[in-house]
Formats: sequence, structure tokens, C-alpha cells
Amino acid sequence: SSNGTLGATTFSGVATSAQYADLAEIYKPDVDYSPGTIVTIGGTQEITVANHNTQYLAGVISTAPAYLMNSAAEGEAVALVGRVPVRVVGAVNKGQAVFAADGGVATADATGPIVGIALESSSNTAEKLIECLLKV
Repeated sequence: SSNGTLGATTFSGVATSAQYADLAEIYKPDVDYSPGTIVTIGGTQEITVANHNTQYLAGVISTAPAYLMNSAAEGEAVALVGRVPVRVVGAVNKGQAVFAADGGVATADATGPIVGIALESSSNTAEKLIECLLKV
């Protein structure tokens, strides 16, 4: 294409880089979850919202995965690895670990399992999306 955008129904080639930064897979949620929500296996379908007492985290609802596995399935893209925006409540500093709290959000001072490491700082104590390196 002469305008820098190429469109096709099927493309076969080799990518040397990606615009996005997480690897995700489609899972059926028990309800629709907003991007950045921390999820676990369970509920009435395959995934449900995680809480501070969740033993194992499945991942985080992705905003725009670089690579999407099981893409033809119905459900939500769950980031499994990489960098992804995470719903965080409370202040957080770049390089600080964030942990699962109740309602599918993370916080720097929770006692739940580790979700990831913040890649940015925010003194805002309200809920916001913070880019994190996943550690689930």
C-alpha cells in the first residue's frame, strides 16, 4: 500500500515487531469485565473476577493483545504474560509490586497474590489503569 496501511483477508508473512505488548488467550467470562480486571478460573463459565483470597490468578483482561491465542473462540482476551494495563486502586510507584484485592482490582498494599510490577507511578488514590509487567 502507498499510504502505509495494508489490508487483507488472509496474510502470510513474518512479523518483526508488534504494536502491543501482551500475549493473551480467549476465555469465557461469567459476566463481561472491563479491561484491566484481574481474573481467575471459576464462576459459571471459565473465568471470574479475582479477589484477595484467590489462590491462582489466570491473568488480566487485555486491552489490545500483541498475540491472541484461541482467537476464534467466544469470550474475553485474558493477558497471560507481558505488559498490560491493570485496574489499580491507591497510590503506586514505578517498580512496586501490585497484588490482587477484592473486585478484580490490584493495590500496592493488598495481601493477595502478586499481579505484576508497576511500570509507572501515580499518586491518584482512585481506581485507574496502570501499565504493569504481569507476574501471574
